[in-house]
Amino acid sequence: MDLQQVKSLPGELGRFARLERILGALLVLTPALLIGVDTGPDGIRDSISAYHDVSSPPAFYVPLTVGAMLFFVNGIVRHAHVYNTLLGLALMGVILFDHDGATSVPHFIFAAAFFGGNVLVMMLFSTRKSRKVKAAFVGGILSSIALWIFTDWFTLFWAEWVSLAIVAAHFILDSVTWSPYRALQPGEAPQLVP
Repeated sequence: MDLQQVKSLPGELGRFARLERILGALLVLTPALLIGVDTGPDGIRDSISAYHDVSSPPAFYVPLTVGAMLFFVNGIVRHAHVYNTLLGLALMGVILFDHDGATSVPHFIFAAAFFGGNVLVMMLFSTRKSRKVKAAFVGGILSSIALWIFTDWFTLFWAEWVSLAIVAAHFILDSVTWSPYRALQPGEAPQLVP
């Protein structure tokens, strides 16, 4: 059975594909939600993690926790996607450890593991026929990091949002039948971006 047949199966697999799309939407919408519920006087904060003390804490913790859970589910349901379970753990570390308090070091380690791990997953664990898309994804994330480092106007918040949007596109394209972009299946060898 090829991937197109698997993606078009009704029932459990169809529900799982919808779950992946929900993860994608959740990742993209979380920063907008945080901006919307923030009552602080400073405008948009420097990073997504800076919203941990937003006036409505569930706006920070709930979507990110659901996102982490969906990474876990993806890693468990798709047996070859253990890396998503690890990314879910990394996202939980980002949530559990404060970015500016006594636990900032583990927070930044988990954040680097989450965002860096997503780049590696896109590079190593998607099919050879989707090289252009994964090169664009990785290029988009690396460009956002460069803008954050080398400009004053593109803060870490925007770099994180771009990265989350690209991770969302990765999940969505992997879950639809019309896209040649897909994650590797069991037994397929990883291919680097040329």
